[in-house]
Amino acid sequence: MLGRTASSLFWMSRYHERAQNIAKLLEVAYRTAMVPHSGQNDMGDWRFALASSGCEFGYSEKHGEATPRGVITYMVFDKDNPSSVRTCLETARNNARAVRTGITAELWEAINTTFIEFNDVSPQSITQDRLPDFLAWISQRAHLFRGALLNTVLRDDGYYFSQLGNFVERADNTARVLDTQYWVLLPDNDVIGDGSWSGINGRASFAPCQATAATALPIRTPN
Repeated sequence: MLGRTASSLFWMSRYHERAQNIAKLLEVAYRTAMVPHSGQNDMGDWRFALASSGCEFGYSEKHGEATPRGVITYMVFDKDNPSSVRTCLETARNNARAVRTGITAELWEAINTTFIEFNDVSPQSITQDRLPDFLAWISQRAHLFRGALLNTVLRDDGYYFSQLGNFVERADNTARVLDTQYWVLLPDNDVIGDGSWSGINGRASFAPCQATAATALPIRTPN
């Protein structure tokens, strides 16, 4: 297998995993923001989404103060954000197109139609009350991608590089959620044992976030 083919398959899966996890992360922020937090800043949950996805610095540089609408737009639709759902879906599609003859028709259809349908959505149409349904649609399309990959692709080197991209991203995301939530929930010099750890585990299993240790993933486009 050519190195560029393996690279395209790896990043195709990795960016699709990131798109789904960004959606899950925003869903967590949305649902926890709906719960009253006595004595806490209402924007804490949305800042958690930014920090966990590695988008906090980029958002602050562009928008300043965090707002629900600003966070949603930046993490879902912003073309300048390398970790936005739109950028992830587009980059995954570009990598899949570069190896079009090496993937099945079902897998390509899942990737291509997802990006086309996503592009038809206007950012202004996604209000906060419509956000859960839209995020659920993103997750559903990600499941379609995974189903096509697992059920129609031969178990050869290409399949294993695709799986590698998926699980490398998932492990990195889970580590970032744990790291972010540890410092948010635990007082200085405290130990894990006050019940907070169960909340961290719940969020990590429900919405592993998409990011590297300090910055967003570089955009990997086929040569």
